[in-house]
Amino acid sequence: MKELVVISGKGGTGKTVITASFAALAQNKVMADCDVDAADLHLVLQPRVKEAHVFKSGKTAQLDMRA
Repeated sequence: MKELVVISGKGGTGKTVITASFAALAQNKVMADCDVDAADLHLVLQPRVKEAHVFKSGKTAQLDMRA
């Protein structure tokens, strides 16, 4: 198995397009778009989702107004 990771960089530089291009060439691929702001890889690849799971984080942020 080979692994390709595209990380970091200024927004709008084409990371998603480059990743989608490599994905289009790969066979038997597993893709994960872990962008916290805008996970848009699905817009380019239009994947068939095999499974979906509910995600719940561990904690909720609280404001401390005692400052």
